[in-house]
Amino acid sequence: MRICVLTVNHGTSAYAELLLESLLHHHPGRDNLTVVVLDNQSDELDRLDRFRAAGVEIRQSGYSTTAGLTTHGEILRDAILAAGEGDEFDAYLLVDCDVCFVADGTIDELARELEADRGAFAVQARWLTPDGSDFTGGADADRPVSLVRESLRSLPDGEWSAPFEFAVELQLDDRVHPFCALIRNTPAFRATVENLGLSPAMVQCERGGKWWDTLGLLTQVMKTHGLTFRSSGQGVIHFGNVSWDPQWAAEKAAARDALLAKYTTV
Repeated sequence: MRICVLTVNHGTSAYAELLLESLLHHHPGRDNLTVVVLDNQSDELDRLDRFRAAGVEIRQSGYSTTAGLTTHGEILRDAILAAGEGDEFDAYLLVDCDVCFVADGTIDELARELEADRGAFAVQARWLTPDGSDFTGGADADRPVSLVRESLRSLPDGEWSAPFEFAVELQLDDRVHPFCALIRNTPAFRATVENLGLSPAMVQCERGGKWWDTLGLLTQVMKTHGLTFRSSGQGVIHFGNVSWDPQWAAEKAAARDALLAKYTTV
């Protein structure tokens, strides 16, 4: 399976360094992999320069770290569409920069699992914490609700409308998560990427409004094709939220540096 690995560096160069070191270490035979880092004008990008010699492509995304909206899905969409009609790659591995591979051949095993399940459009790795245990948070059985207030204007110099409010249920787990997901590159996938994108999406309703994070709308479209995603037996460490959430930042950075010291791939 020919796989394109896409990761977005959003001010997370130190974590991207660990991602690349661990990926290269655990996948020494990489003839079937193309690895691309999409950078948002991040600091310390020189930490990644040495990986170019190993074939890693590092290019600017055209976005910055100061954007007001979540641009992750937009950047992935642009990169996938730039690859053309889809003949070059059989699948895309979307992986967050704050991931560390921990086992040899993880991507190969993800590919085997995806190929073995024709009812799956994607396979998602297990989320491991830095100590190697499974992350168990994030279940949304209670469907938390957020209230949204909007105001609109039809012309740049027009008047803003009176604000109106509505409620949306947050579909936090009803999606394949982009922290480490191998997605089959099919016509349905590419059509969804082109026409709807991969960004967060919201259905505005008087009753039953919903909101999905990145890849959530893609997951819903794939359901209409009778396809779902499956969880892998393979796990990767995912620090989580390092580009925007300062909570536990020092602890996460210490764990990151301890892991990085174990790798000397490039």
